[in-house]
Amino acid sequence: MRRVPLLFVLLLICTACSPPDHDACTEGFTCTTLRVPLDRQQPSGPSLDLGVIATDNVDAPRGVLLLLAGGPGQPGVSLLPRLRNNLHPDVLREYRVVMFDQRGTGPKGINCPSLQETVGGSDFLTPPTEAVDDCAQRIGAGVGYYGTPDTVEDIEQLRQDLKVDRLTLDGTSYGSFTAAQYGLKYPDRVQALVLDSVVPHKGFNPMGVDLMAATGGVLTAACHQDPACTTDPVADLAWLVQHGVSGTDLMESLSVASLNSVNPSLKGIPAILHAARNGDDTGLKELLQQTTSMGLSYDTLSAGLHMATLCSDLRFPWSGTANRTAALDAAVRRLDPKRLYPYDVRTARDQLMIQGCVRWPAARVSTYPASQELLPRTLILHGSNDLFCPLEWSQWEQGHARSAKLVVIPGSGHSVQRDPRGQQAVRAFLLV
Repeated sequence: MRRVPLLFVLLLICTACSPPDHDACTEGFTCTTLRVPLDRQQPSGPSLDLGVIATDNVDAPRGVLLLLAGGPGQPGVSLLPRLRNNLHPDVLREYRVVMFDQRGTGPKGINCPSLQETVGGSDFLTPPTEAVDDCAQRIGAGVGYYGTPDTVEDIEQLRQDLKVDRLTLDGTSYGSFTAAQYGLKYPDRVQALVLDSVVPHKGFNPMGVDLMAATGGVLTAACHQDPACTTDPVADLAWLVQHGVSGTDLMESLSVASLNSVNPSLKGIPAILHAARNGDDTGLKELLQQTTSMGLSYDTLSAGLHMATLCSDLRFPWSGTANRTAALDAAVRRLDPKRLYPYDVRTARDQLMIQGCVRWPAARVSTYPASQELLPRTLILHGSNDLFCPLEWSQWEQGHARSAKLVVIPGSGHSVQRDPRGQQAVRAFLLV
């Protein structure tokens, strides 16, 4: 079921990039521009202008707290006036809070209209092949310069521009991956890390295997938290997938529902699934229509940047092979259907990252530091009802950090710092 809602900066490098945004900076903040080379091996070549926003307390006693948005594809400048509400007032007083529009995001970011219209900010919805091809052509020759290692170097340049010795980084969702990669590359430049709703720095299976395997446990726990839940949401979800409801659509809608800004308790979800299994799909249709990343504009979450980064950052079954389709077919045959339950093999194959990146141009592949151990002091936050990021990712991250504390917030969802309990945990960690 497909739901349809509702330029030019670098000549021949990014025909999908949009013109600069001249809106005035919000009161209480200072806005500047960070100019970075598209390709750091060619510093005199094409460049990108990245918007930067910072709170005005330049002399904050504990230095700079850099917030990193997720997606990948979310901007920074337009989000900070709202995201600062996720921080305890004591943290805002002690730190100068900074965000920036990571390359390819924000009003100057990558705009692929057809891809934006059909998948928006989704991690799961199957992208139309024409939209993928059109987006890659729009980005052009610079398609391989939007990986996380490129952003890591942008952060280091930003640190130097801010004239501070060390940063405290706070990354949510894919922002946690970026923060960890910076911590691995520049550990002596990091004061502390806050990793919220972790994407592990080792990467993850682009078929969504880990998330599918964790779904049953999350739904069962959410049902036990709700006295009104008397059904088996896992069995009902499996039945719907087996009887023709798109697994990728269900993954999209259930994951978005688990956001702390939407329905972190997942209240009502088991009843919707059970009713649909018994012939009343009214609630399910509403869920599929409403709790979705569809309809997001490119400057809210760029679908083009999302694709460009994931296709560079992740490791795919076809890596190093000429016949991508054959390699994908072989990988699909190796999948264990029991591990995918309540979803199925088709759901794994239809994932946005698989069906998008299998067609994406072969370009630069992200390379990461050899070390697999995070050295900076680290706080990891996880919501027990998170259907975007499984708990095992946070546990893995804790196990690969020298000094990390994992805080699991019962009944909370994705983006834990929206939850007052998450805010308190961050306050306690950052103000020691």
